[in-house]
Order: sequence, then structure tokens, then C-alpha cells
Amino acid sequence: MTLFLTLTTMGCWAQEAFSGIWQCEELKGSIVVNLVEKKIPLRDFDEEDTYGYLKGELNGTWVIMKIKELTMNEKERKALVRMVSDIGYDAQDVELKLVDESTMELRAVGEQVMKCIVKGKYVKMPKVSVFKKSE
Repeated sequence: MTLFLTLTTMGCWAQEAFSGIWQCEELKGSIVVNLVEKKIPLRDFDEEDTYGYLKGELNGTWVIMKIKELTMNEKERKALVRMVSDIGYDAQDVELKLVDESTMELRAVGEQVMKCIVKGKYVKMPKVSVFKKSE
């Protein structure tokens, strides 16, 4: 029983590392995330609470709908999540990787469908975007 409680507590602590608001200068946007539980509301949407969302100079808001895999060990702290556009048409697997306590990388996995706005046109997002944790 003690081992189970210890492992459960460590799992929640690890996921809390993926909580907060992270900013990306390049995308002029932010990702709001909480991988502990679905409790982030989306204003102006008919969605239930989510694990988070990505918003900025993108083609809409991208919502974290599912945690596919979570790896938290001495070498890596990352999560593979499924994101869906706010219109529900496009979906993208994304890896969120903690580089350190204040830096997170967002990496598109597989065929990339997420786009950003550059000089008034939609173009594919960079394969890797760097986010800094907000205070």
C-alpha cells in the first residue's frame, strides 16, 4: 500500500511540472496546460474542461484533448498529447518536453497540420517551438 501511494504521489508531482502558462515569442502565443486533471475551461467554446490549449498567431486555438503518454524519469520529462483545432477539423499529436524548470519545447509529431500566421499567410509551424514559463 505504501509503495502504491508513493508511486501515485510521484506521478501527480511529475505531472504538475506540466502545469502553468508558457509563452512563445516566435508564435506570439501561449500554452495553458494542466496535465494533472482536466480542469482548464475554454471560454466561448462548448467544450468541457480540458488539459489545456495553445493560442497565438495560429490557425485558431488548439485544445489538448488527450494525454497519450507521459514519461517522467531522470533522463526525460515529456508528454505526448493529442491536440485538436477549435473547429474540430484538424488534429495533431504533439510532444511537450521539459528542457528545464522554465523551458518547454513543443514538437509536432508525424505529419504536421498545425499552422501559424506569417506576414498574413498561414504556413506550417516550426517543427519545434520553445516556450518559457510565465511567472
